Amino acid sequence: MIVIIDPGHGGFDPGGGTNKYWKEKDLNLKISKYMYNRFRELGIKTALTRYGDITLTPNERINVVKSLAAGEPTGILISNHINNGGGKGAEIIYSIFDQPTLGRLIAREIEATGQNIRNVYTRVNSVGQDYYFIIRETRGLESIIVEYGFADNPIDIEILLYQWPVLAEAVVRGVANYLGVPYTPPSYTLYIVRPNDSLYKIAQAYNTTVAKLKIDNNLTSDTIYVGQELYIYDRTF
Repeated sequence: MIVIIDPGHGGFDPGGGTNKYWKEKDLNLKISKYMYNRFRELGIKTALTRYGDITLTPNERINVVKSLAAGEPTGILISNHINNGGGKGAEIIYSIFDQPTLGRLIAREIEATGQNIRNVYTRVNSVGQDYYFIIRETRGLESIIVEYGFADNPIDIEILLYQWPVLAEAVVRGVANYLGVPYTPPSYTLYIVRPNDSLYKIAQAYNTTVAKLKIDNNLTSDTIYVGQELYIYDRTF
């Protein structure tokens, strides 16, 4: 069993879920790398279709997936995306040949974070096949697309800017539950710095100290910036 994580788009293709705050390809990669590390911590075999900002044509992406899945008796493919076009909330798309169980488990975990679930569905093309190539061309895997929110919705923007690690963890939890793998939460919180934050304010909120935050994140001053990623570990002193 392998869980293959596909950070959608990349390279010359920024993705349609791009706005003034992020490029979809970059946010997809952040989410995917977080999931990759967490699956490994849980002992789940995993791989990424891309580890950096590279261009993959549809055929190249499919070939990478098939190469990663070769020799594996079963597998799951999660293709991570950000939506656009006037909606609100997360969507999960699964194959017309699969049951909705995995998609619904993931949706339930995402909903538990406070994000709205817009839909869990399949989509069919004009000849009765799966509409999206990443699902259609990866038969043999249980392939799903996760759209975490809409890049043009102000509520989703706020969630995606500062809570994307929480959404990524929700997917990890859903997949672990689906596979029957014991789930343990991470030993850290990946915190995204918000406007008007300070190290003191963050330390108070997480029952830790400014000194520990600085040590754990290799900070040489108290200066932090909006969007910065800070690792917060359990306080030990």
